[in-house]
Amino acid sequence: MNATDIDPADGGHEPGSPELSLPIDPAQRALAEALRLSFGILRFVLLALLVAYCFSGLFSVGSNEVALRLRFGNYVGAAGEQVLERGTYLAAPFPIEQVITVDTRPQSLALDREFWYETGADDQGRTRAEMRRSRSGPLDPTRDGSLLTGDLNIVHARWTVTYRVADPVPYLTNVGDPLLARQLVRCAVAQGIVHTIAGLPAADVLKASISRDAAAAIARERLDAMATGLTIDHVTLDEVSAPASVADSVDAVTTAETDRSRRIVGAEQERAKILGEAAGEASSRLLGLIDANERASEAGLESEAAAYRRALDEAFDALRIDGIPIGGEVAKRLNAAKTHRSRVVEEIQADRETFERLLPEYERHPRLVTSRLWEECREKIFTGDVETFYAAPGRLELQLNRDPEVQKRRQQEQMQDPGAARQERERAL
Repeated sequence: MNATDIDPADGGHEPGSPELSLPIDPAQRALAEALRLSFGILRFVLLALLVAYCFSGLFSVGSNEVALRLRFGNYVGAAGEQVLERGTYLAAPFPIEQVITVDTRPQSLALDREFWYETGADDQGRTRAEMRRSRSGPLDPTRDGSLLTGDLNIVHARWTVTYRVADPVPYLTNVGDPLLARQLVRCAVAQGIVHTIAGLPAADVLKASISRDAAAAIARERLDAMATGLTIDHVTLDEVSAPASVADSVDAVTTAETDRSRRIVGAEQERAKILGEAAGEASSRLLGLIDANERASEAGLESEAAAYRRALDEAFDALRIDGIPIGGEVAKRLNAAKTHRSRVVEEIQADRETFERLLPEYERHPRLVTSRLWEECREKIFTGDVETFYAAPGRLELQLNRDPEVQKRRQQEQMQDPGAARQERERAL
């Protein structure tokens, strides 16, 4: 007989046993009902716990992170398929599988003490000049950070590094701790900066004329060699300064170089403006032809100089050089010269035609032609805006107005010297 044939409601006796024929105590019946109900609730709770345990491995991965599953300490999935991107996944419940998420967002790290002079609470709110004056003495290597340049000078610098987790598998295997990752990045970037600055002169470093990629590349090599899974995105030079003892002199040199560069840029802009006003877009090509002609002439290369002059003549005639129009003052003067030349040619041609027309008549009647020409000349003179006055015989009176400026000056002199004014009136009487 199977154990399942025993009914707790019958007091735990087998069916057909003699005990079933006996009357059942009500207390025993109530106890049997309670046990049966308890076993049912227990089965439901166990089933619910089993379902909850199975689905406890449900997890989601955000947009700025990745996840990896570990089954009994080993990564789940083939190589290249172990990293889980954004989405929802189901893993076996713990301790069978474990899910570890890795933040892949870019992280920023400031290197503001490694290569900078020591700053304290007293320096809060001070300007750089004030901090320099408070550190006029020599550097203290035990407190002040610095960088050695390629020309054996010392500079101070502050940097900012941007890094991120590029390969989560070696990162979790060999690093796993964000604080340890920051320390590794700090050391690797510091090595890259020291190596890069050691190959540059101090002047280039102070002018920030350095390659940030060189320091970042060295730091990446160090991190890759340690299989950290970290990578460097950017290395930025935030601030650079010379030692306090020579900072003022360096600033003076930097200011002078900046002023020099500004003046050069201004001169180039003024040159471009003048050339543009002179010949427009073709000014550079036109100037090149002129310079080439002068160099050829000075070198005694007459054939080359003649070729350059012909090219200039062709450009001036067409007002175009290498397909670029000549404008500005050059075009204006060339157009004015062409207009003047056309007018002079037309006037000469008209005079020639008049001469050829009058020559046969002059040869036949010279006095008549001369008299007629004089008459035409007088008509031209006395016509137009010329005013003609005819004087009648007899006395001629002219009324002339005095110069108001002279009269005003004499009145001022009389007011300043009354005696001279009285003498002037007596002479007038």
